[in-house]
Amino acid sequence: MENTKKLGYTAAITSAMLLAPIGIFVRNISATGYIITFARLGLGLVFLVIFLILKKDIKNIRATGFSWFLLPTGILMSAIVLCYINAVSNISLANAVFLLYLGPLMAVGIAAVILKEKLTILNGGLLCLAFLGFSFLLEFKFSLNIDESQGYLWGIGAAMCYALYIVLNRKIPESIPVLTRSFYQLIFGAIAMLPFLDASFFSLTTKDIGWLIAVGFFQGFLAISLVISAVKYLKTVEYGTISYIEPLIASLIGFFLYSESLTLLQFIGCAIVFAGGIIQVVATKNS
Repeated sequence: MENTKKLGYTAAITSAMLLAPIGIFVRNISATGYIITFARLGLGLVFLVIFLILKKDIKNIRATGFSWFLLPTGILMSAIVLCYINAVSNISLANAVFLLYLGPLMAVGIAAVILKEKLTILNGGLLCLAFLGFSFLLEFKFSLNIDESQGYLWGIGAAMCYALYIVLNRKIPESIPVLTRSFYQLIFGAIAMLPFLDASFFSLTTKDIGWLIAVGFFQGFLAISLVISAVKYLKTVEYGTISYIEPLIASLIGFFLYSESLTLLQFIGCAIVFAGGIIQVVATKNS
């Protein structure tokens, strides 16, 4: 049990580090959100298949390792990516991330009803602490300008899909390996995007293609496989708290790479989010 928890936490933290720079990718690619989403999942699938062939494990991807919950989670995966990309394109990265990460909070409530997972006072308090840390990161500024309403709706949609994705992943039998889960979810997610591709797909620049390949490898293949591994081994509330490291890393990327200064409130927010994640790990280890 202890080893699986360590694996789950390691996967969750590493995936957060890979997912945090999504805004950088989106703002350097001139393609539509549908194309970026398709590339992230479709190319992620290609890299996964190459990896399985090199490991000589491709034969293990077969119908006997299939669960019908892989279908809706694959579609939800594509919906999360698409909604989040469109949110980032219409509102600030900070606000888009904040809305997305309402998802884990929603997931805890949904899991308590559907999966009967017990919500302890400590776990509930830590999630509230993470939420408070986010509020500090945003300096309690939540703009509701009418011109940005579309971006906020996309962000809320991403959060709702994210919550359902986390919960439904817990319904997939533990006997199904992580890479098998990744394979089916990526293929269903990519297929879900096919009807939305248009002629602009054939006019991508060399720069766009390079960025799309990077998105497919780092955020499609690596990050998604790690997320699936994390939600397999961690309870919803555990993953929900640890996942808040992602926006913390995103804030630090902006600070160190783009000289986006952090105010005192934002520094306090970073400290609160980080502390909440550490307390969750220690509390779980000692339980």
